Amino acid sequence: MKTLLSTIIVMCITAVINAQNIDSQIFISADSSSPAKEIAGEKVPWHLSDTAEGNGFSAVDNYVSGLKKKYKNIPELSKDITRPFYTDGEKVRAIFIWMTQNIVYNEKEKNNPNSSIESGSSYSPAGKWADVYFNYASKVLRSRMGICDGYSALFYELCNYSGIQCEIVKGLAVNDTDKIKKYKNKNKIPLNHAWNKVSINGQWEYIDVTWASSGKYNGRRIEPKGYNPNYYLISENKLYADHVINQKETKKRNEQIGEE
Repeated sequence: MKTLLSTIIVMCITAVINAQNIDSQIFISADSSSPAKEIAGEKVPWHLSDTAEGNGFSAVDNYVSGLKKKYKNIPELSKDITRPFYTDGEKVRAIFIWMTQNIVYNEKEKNNPNSSIESGSSYSPAGKWADVYFNYASKVLRSRMGICDGYSALFYELCNYSGIQCEIVKGLAVNDTDKIKKYKNKNKIPLNHAWNKVSINGQWEYIDVTWASSGKYNGRRIEPKGYNPNYYLISENKLYADHVINQKETKKRNEQIGEE
């Protein structure tokens, strides 16, 4: 009798332990080869949000680095980039990393006036700035190269399709902080650059994917080798020491894009 009772107790304890192990595996982050988990007979989206930000975004970076598809469509790319993530910070990080790994700066076009977004009305029969930006960004995605207008336009569109508030920023950016200081608090600021401002959990921050990227094209494509973290995110109240905003043109451009 004692032997039978001991056997029953051991079986019960084993069952409880096994049940606990099954429960603990349900929410383990999956890798890119497992897009869904089956729980109680139902497919549920997998996610990496449990560990992404806590590990310095390493989970985000690793996931994005595994996306090898040659995307030609902005909505599809946006969906795949942000699929496993829930927070604004994770999604912005994923977009940033994908762009710095896949888009290169087209040095042959940087002095070509026809390559700027201002000449982009030709890409849209209607001439609406929202269409201009989408078509211009789509061209950058297909070619995998662009100038600052292209980087900022593609980042804007990817954020837009990911449900992230984003704006275009127009202004001056040079590797000469003394020159930048001369234009601080002045009304007339030359335009030579475009970057972005993005809202993360209600807080606006600047991000410059162009200056963060290392890849370039100057007759042959030189693939990106990492990125410059100094141009990842910075508070709206600080900005980069080598950037100054043209507030008038920035406001005008975002109003144009937002027009129906």
